[in-house]
Amino acid sequence: MVSIRKVRQLALAVLVGIAAACSNDTGSPAPDENRPQDALNVVHVAASSTPLFNPVDSFYARRGENREVRIYFQDETGGQGEEYLRLRVDANSLLSMPDGTPVAEGDSVLIHVSVVDPSEMLFQFEPSGLQFDPAEPAELKIHYAHADGDINDDGKTDTTDDLLEHTLAIWRQENPGDPFERLSSVLSIELDEADAEITGFTRYALAY
Repeated sequence: MVSIRKVRQLALAVLVGIAAACSNDTGSPAPDENRPQDALNVVHVAASSTPLFNPVDSFYARRGENREVRIYFQDETGGQGEEYLRLRVDANSLLSMPDGTPVAEGDSVLIHVSVVDPSEMLFQFEPSGLQFDPAEPAELKIHYAHADGDINDDGKTDTTDDLLEHTLAIWRQENPGDPFERLSSVLSIELDEADAEITGFTRYALAY
């Protein structure tokens, strides 16, 4: 006789397979590519998580050099802990300033990255309007190991949350209040991380 546990495991496997087929695991956009701000479900950080080590950081991106910035959580002693976010700007990524001025070889741009709200995975990038070359986009990686396991915030962690995890993606918002656009992302369940190539600056979120 097949146990109830086996039936549940089989059902979850089927549901996960369906989610993966319509999610962003392969880097393909989902059918629903835009969503109003109040309809987007941004992933929350677990209440038990350690605080952020550097909720705001900045660096000079320079055309002709590979550079990056990282946001971290604190470890148990208050020092630098696990990585939360990484933005990498390759040597040929910088394309133009917010006013449209091309970025020449050797030019530098001061880039700011900040966590909008420590309780959720929503980030602000500045200067707004900075453009990257579509042929050499910047790379954004978000680690969600510190996410609340109750992804849908219904008060319990169950198979529904396992299913929703497979639909997570990185979403882009041009201006606060604007709809969010779902980016073509690569979701690595085993590593608890999502990656996307980006061609411009404003707000980004890990959400479903």
